[in-house]
Amino acid sequence: MNKKAITPDKTAVVGAGTMGHGIAATFAMKGYRVSLYDIDESQLQEADQQMTAIADRFYAEGRLDQEAYQTFNDRISYHNDLAAATKSVDLVIEAVSEDMDLKKEIFSELDQLTDDAILASNTSGFSITEIASVVQNPSRVIGTHWFNPPHIVPLVEVVKGTATDDRLASELGDFLDSLGKTAVVIEKDIPGYIGNRIQMAMTYEAFSLLAEGVASAEDIDKVVKAGFGFRLPVLGIFEKADQSGIDVHHAVESYLMKELDRGTDPDPAASQLVEMGHYGVKTGRGVYDWTNIDPDALKAQRDENLLRLLDVYEEDLDQTAPEEWYTTNIR
Repeated sequence: MNKKAITPDKTAVVGAGTMGHGIAATFAMKGYRVSLYDIDESQLQEADQQMTAIADRFYAEGRLDQEAYQTFNDRISYHNDLAAATKSVDLVIEAVSEDMDLKKEIFSELDQLTDDAILASNTSGFSITEIASVVQNPSRVIGTHWFNPPHIVPLVEVVKGTATDDRLASELGDFLDSLGKTAVVIEKDIPGYIGNRIQMAMTYEAFSLLAEGVASAEDIDKVVKAGFGFRLPVLGIFEKADQSGIDVHHAVESYLMKELDRGTDPDPAASQLVEMGHYGVKTGRGVYDWTNIDPDALKAQRDENLLRLLDVYEEDLDQTAPEEWYTTNIR
């Protein structure tokens, strides 16, 4: 992989929906040219409005200087033709719906349209190896799992398939770090990677507690926000366990693990909501009733709160981290 491929002059983002427009905005705010593709013209128009709102918010927060703000829109092009969107690009990030057949169809097209560009998927947990199976040179296929909202949340999981070039994974991670993200290279192509495996385990238990009537949804959310979730940005999992005491953690596990919901099918409470067509904010109802809430105002408040947390997170990055002992001495 040459240096230009790792520091792309131009990137294409395929899919302008929830994740795609935020990913594209991240590149544009950092001074890179980006083309945004979607088959739906109305989705591109919505993405244009959303990306302008992102730039406005970052400028107001002092995270985007005046020159970058004034030239932001000039760095973005919009396309409903995939060939035009991917012409002469160094990096393609696919951000379409979480459908394996659709992703493989897109990657098969990208294989024909691009010669040596990096082909990345923003899948939340599908096998990168399987996605790469439709590409003649699978060494250039990699996962870049961004978290919503991608223009704010720091983490990007860089996922290697079995054929992914090792240097590509390392250097793409470095490049994402230069964008202000926190890139973590996932060495094993396992379903859900790291973030979603931990997140889904927590969410599954929360839905189970809700269905059993242990507490209201509001109170369960309070426990997360005001309790262990409050500590997570500062301590993570293992630093917290070390500081509390592994012996204490082990003692709690000894009696609690058998009490947790060990189901392997989608949670019945979540399944019931899906069957009823209640998907959350997008439909007006989910666990909560959102019918009288302005979605744009809700998103703006979310982003404002997350940007304040991002300030704290970035300050903490300057702190000296402890040296890991377990991996080198036990594993």
